[in-house]
Amino acid sequence: MSFVSEVKEELCDFPIENSLAQMEFAGFLKFKGMLEIGRKTYFELIIKSTCAARRVKKLLGIMHEDKVEVFYHEEKRLKAGRIFSFRINVDDIMVFLRKIGLSSTGKVEERNFSDPTIFSAFLRGAFISSGSVADPSRHHHLEIYYRKPEILHSISKRLNDFFGINGHIISVQYGYRFYIKNGSMIEEFLNFIGAKKSSWKVHNIMMESRIRSDVTRSMNFIEANSKRSGNATLKQIRAIMNVEYELGLESLPFELHRVAKLRLENPELSLRELGMLFDPPLSKSIVHRRLRKILEISQRNGGKG
Repeated sequence: MSFVSEVKEELCDFPIENSLAQMEFAGFLKFKGMLEIGRKTYFELIIKSTCAARRVKKLLGIMHEDKVEVFYHEEKRLKAGRIFSFRINVDDIMVFLRKIGLSSTGKVEERNFSDPTIFSAFLRGAFISSGSVADPSRHHHLEIYYRKPEILHSISKRLNDFFGINGHIISVQYGYRFYIKNGSMIEEFLNFIGAKKSSWKVHNIMMESRIRSDVTRSMNFIEANSKRSGNATLKQIRAIMNVEYELGLESLPFELHRVAKLRLENPELSLRELGMLFDPPLSKSIVHRRLRKILEISQRNGGKG
């Protein structure tokens, strides 16, 4: 399962508070709905995943909307899989829009964006229906698509006001995208809309990446420092590893065995710093002499100087 599918599955299982069901449904309807006026007046909502369709059905049940027809078909041409169509028959358009917090023109009423809890519910519906997020182990990218920019600007402003999340909006074919590229901000966004496990996964991947980067920087520093000092440290480590392979470090006299282990455990330390690890401390010359003896033992057993 892709990461975005994991996120949406988690959001679809998020507990629904009855008082927030209308605003989450408004997020679905705003981003994937349309109004049809004819012999029957109904709102149509197109959903492209089974878990999202299940979520919408549950929301409509909480809202006590019983004039609902559900259709589905397999879309083979674009490999979209099963597509669900919800038709919500309404007697009065304005009453229904007010019920879910939308104005007569379909705009989200600003008061619904001033409360973080209500805004979170709306954003959850919007993301499940029209959002996407990349696998964080590859790169950081989260986006929500809509055909007009106004609602995306409102979302961007509120996210910045509440959490300092800086998103960007670009024009694309047939619409606009609000997107976030910062890993920590994506983590914050997912946590805010209820995908806490996915948010934690993003966090862990970023931490692992930082640790790997720190280790790589340290090793590069050690290697560069070793090159500047005539590759002495690398020669010492190679000699110790050769002795370990050919003879075993246990074969060394105690004082050589001790310095060998400390050098392997602390490749970044200078000879003077290495000497300070002994009790009592050893001078730089004594440490050097002992490492030199290990180098000679290694050379006698096939190691390179």
